[in-house]
Amino acid sequence: MDDAIKKVLAKYDELSKLILDQKMDEMADKMMDVPADSDEMSYESYLQSQVMEETESQMALMEDQEDDLLDGMSMREYFLGLSVDELLEIQRYCAVNLDGKEPKSLTEALVGKAESDDMVYEKLRNYAAETIGDAAWIEEELKDENKIFEMEFTKVKACLELLIELRDGSLIAAILDRFLSYPETRDFVADSIAGYVEAFPEVSVPFIIDKLDSNSDSGLTGPFEDLVIILSRIGKNQPSEDIYMALKHAFRYMKNKIYAVICLMEYGDGRAIPMLKGYVNRNKDTIERDLFYEIMSAVRNLGGDISDIEDPFGDFDGKKNIPGAAKRSYRE
Repeated sequence: MDDAIKKVLAKYDELSKLILDQKMDEMADKMMDVPADSDEMSYESYLQSQVMEETESQMALMEDQEDDLLDGMSMREYFLGLSVDELLEIQRYCAVNLDGKEPKSLTEALVGKAESDDMVYEKLRNYAAETIGDAAWIEEELKDENKIFEMEFTKVKACLELLIELRDGSLIAAILDRFLSYPETRDFVADSIAGYVEAFPEVSVPFIIDKLDSNSDSGLTGPFEDLVIILSRIGKNQPSEDIYMALKHAFRYMKNKIYAVICLMEYGDGRAIPMLKGYVNRNKDTIERDLFYEIMSAVRNLGGDISDIEDPFGDFDGKKNIPGAAKRSYRE
């Protein structure tokens, strides 16, 4: 791998951080004035998506700029002239050495070669599958004590993102089966898995629903909480009766019901209101404060009436914002 491209990538990564920091500062200023018709959580999520879009747009311009270090070529042009093996070497380098994302034009160069050659497609798919399968997903699986777990897992994330761009969801079942085999994983591992799973709802939704149904008696803790979150995210954009019923099922059986409540609220189907209110009324003597406030927030956001619900804690005013409610949203 040429030293020249390493220098260009270092410059790209540094500029990316500067632009992102600037955009995040601008976002913080905007959060001081949340529009009256928006709730804080939704507005923050909207601003975050804007920040990422604007940052990626500016970085794309840099990828098309000519660079003397690359003999007058842009990064995009440079990548297009490399072999698949050379591109994969750069991808591995980016995963371990860059703080931000790899250049989009690097992924586009790989995908472009795959689209024009079936053998390249198979090579990339097999490379991704092998990298994901051999990697440590928890610290205890890391075989080399001199390596840093977070940095090593970025190779998996890069391969998952490559599979998304290749529109290859063939590893969904294998990836979710392994994910569910762990009692718990780090957030960045779960987020990476979720990104891949959510990209292929036609494959993942039936699999997730089946797993939630067949593991109901376990209390649906740990990675099953992530499955509920993934399902609600998919359902928010692609609602279906199967997803709604699965979320209701999750609420009934989850040990930590707060996840299910937030997911039902985000899914946005008002049919969940009677179930949520009924749960509060039946359990008003034993319900925990956090769950109570979360349910109140969900009922109100789904368009329900909360004035008829008795407050077991004596410090709830239905005319005001609910303290702490809906602030513990699922993983971003």
